[in-house]
Amino acid sequence: MTESYFDILKRHGVKLSLAMLLGNLLHTALLYAAIIVYVILALILSLIFTMDVSALGTDSDQFAENLASEPGGVILGVILALLLIPVIQLPNSFFTAGSYGAASASVFRGEWSFGYFFSAGFKNLWRMFGQQVLLALIFIGPILLLILISGPLVADEEGSEALLAIFAFLFIILAFALLIGYLWVSLHAPLILLVERTGVWESIRLAFRLTLKKPGQTLLSGLIALGILMGAYLAAILIAVILILLPTAITGSEIVGAIFGLFGGLIVLFAIFYAFAASLLIIVHRYKTRLRNELFPEEMNWEGVPGGATPGYVPHKP
Repeated sequence: MTESYFDILKRHGVKLSLAMLLGNLLHTALLYAAIIVYVILALILSLIFTMDVSALGTDSDQFAENLASEPGGVILGVILALLLIPVIQLPNSFFTAGSYGAASASVFRGEWSFGYFFSAGFKNLWRMFGQQVLLALIFIGPILLLILISGPLVADEEGSEALLAIFAFLFIILAFALLIGYLWVSLHAPLILLVERTGVWESIRLAFRLTLKKPGQTLLSGLIALGILMGAYLAAILIAVILILLPTAITGSEIVGAIFGLFGGLIVLFAIFYAFAASLLIIVHRYKTRLRNELFPEEMNWEGVPGGATPGYVPHKP
């Protein structure tokens, strides 16, 4: 029998929020380390191509022109731009996989350990990275196509201003619609990847299928999660402001105000991660109780085994 959402939140909410806090610290450290390595590598490769140490003293525009004028300089620029994707997305994929993995373990098995976050994050790192990149490409593709179509029109100085305005309006509408679609599908795609143990493409296909079959319920999950986040943030900020201003107004001491301000900052920090944990648990809980049967009737997982696969669960076929 599935526990209610509030029972799960009471049992695992604080622990999950602390795991997310620690995971976010590791995510930030990995991101900064990757950026530093990337910058050093980019400088070394650029110097090898330009063979001119004095180029470092020029401004960025001049340096880019010098690099582009060298043989293979454009190719190097493309390679460096592509390398920026894993530099940024790999740490994000670790945090996403760890968050969804820990939340799904709490909901599907009722078990908890700080190790679930980190084991799920590292174990599913590359699959989550592939899914996130593929999802981005799917939704960015139409925008790139529109840019290619409108490119000659923009380059033509004699082009109609009305036509340019129409293309600009279509671009804004398309970009907004694709952003909403991306957020909508990516709400459950990581969860399906981990819980159902699917491949990268299958998880995306199933996420699209679920969104199309149950648009109202999937949207409601996102809106409830957003409501939890916004409500918790606003309440925490209000409490923090009161803690900062009220003691100072009463006592007139800036030191007392600073102490209460620090306490208020800690409240805001805790509220951010607790709200994130609460919103993620509602998404996973609603998927298990209201949405999963649309993809796998009779509680069958992707491998055709009753009971459902969860992180760390190994099905035994009869």
